[in-house]
Amino acid sequence: MDVKTAIRTRRSVRKYQNTPVPKELVLELLEAANLAPSATNRQPWEFVVVNRSYLDRLEDILKEAFRERVAGVSEGAMRQAIEDLSLPEEEDGDRLKALGTFYRTLGGAPVAIGVCLPREKDPWVWKNNISDSAAAIENLLLAAWDQGLGTCWMAGPLKARADMIAAFLGVPPDRELVAIVTLGYPGHQPPMPPKKDVANKTRWLGFD
Repeated sequence: MDVKTAIRTRRSVRKYQNTPVPKELVLELLEAANLAPSATNRQPWEFVVVNRSYLDRLEDILKEAFRERVAGVSEGAMRQAIEDLSLPEEEDGDRLKALGTFYRTLGGAPVAIGVCLPREKDPWVWKNNISDSAAAIENLLLAAWDQGLGTCWMAGPLKARADMIAAFLGVPPDRELVAIVTLGYPGHQPPMPPKKDVANKTRWLGFD
């Protein structure tokens, strides 16, 4: 699909089919991520590709990460924060429970990709590295959508359990895990969430 179509139609997917994603296809997506722009061409990002068999062993850690995330803001605040999220519905319609299921199981995704950066003391370099990794992740998301694959860019589980998850994934101490991207064939069709009018978020200088 063309780039504009991919940008307009891409959605965050939180439920996946039980269909493996070939390793060669994952590598193709990572090659697209690796083409992202980066400050002074540092290309600081590194990836850890995790198969479903390993993800199943993460379930207890992810469950606790979700519990602590909710406890940190209150259940009411969390429910309000997720009002616009596209979530596969639980039988009882409880959206918070649906999000908890996604956290715990990663939606049954056959693959997850950890995105890592070198730990950096210089705040300017760190800021650039974060921007660079975000560009690489967006490339990955769009390339996956073009191949009929869904993704969800996650940072939430890292708020409370980043060190435990990183250790489980074998991330060395001199690297920091900054995101997890779930990957697989979509098991639901998320609608587009409400988008704010860009005109209200833009200032123009020097234009008529």
